[in-house]
Amino acid sequence: MNKKIVLAIVWTIGWIHVFFFSPSLAESGSLMAYLDAAMNNKTDSIDALNYMFFNLLGVWPFVMIAMLVQDLQGKIKAWPFAFSTMVFGNSALYIYLFCRKEQGSYVAPKTLLVRFAESKILAVLLLAATVYLYYYGYTAADFQVFQQTWQSNFYAAAIVADFFLFSIAFAFVLADDMRRRNMPVNGLFWFFVLLPLLGATSYLLIRKKLPDSNIG
Repeated sequence: MNKKIVLAIVWTIGWIHVFFFSPSLAESGSLMAYLDAAMNNKTDSIDALNYMFFNLLGVWPFVMIAMLVQDLQGKIKAWPFAFSTMVFGNSALYIYLFCRKEQGSYVAPKTLLVRFAESKILAVLLLAATVYLYYYGYTAADFQVFQQTWQSNFYAAAIVADFFLFSIAFAFVLADDMRRRNMPVNGLFWFFVLLPLLGATSYLLIRKKLPDSNIG
């Protein structure tokens, strides 16, 4: 089956789940109150796993920028869609992926944005943030409270769905990025894919550099 059809099905199922099988907005309280609690880790009103998922969504856009700014698409550029995920979540990203062409070898020269995406400092920071958030989320978690929140709060359900839709999007662009760096698409591919975000940030740290000169 065509990859874009699979992406469309996955994206549609994800948001059908959020809007038709999640708690209603009327029962979920104020969005601003939820965002304030999630951003400031107010443990009296939000559990550690919700805090973890919310803040991991702040890491995913930078991962996708690092994966996509090297794309060669003609007039359609990846970076506006990748940056907009910080505000609009994965929806903007999926629009780009629906339009995206299959990628071949990388053609230099590197722009400043590509050099930013290639930075190992960026990769270390993203991996460190991911490891910290996972560690905090799982060591401080009350899984019963998280389950109750997920079943009773629309925003919590949407954030978890958004997180896993990002993970699926990463899986669909990873092989292209590995090939343009002359990396074999082997068993490590599944390691990077099946550890949501932790695998992605690990990949950014160990992936080979793009060539510095035009290979076209």
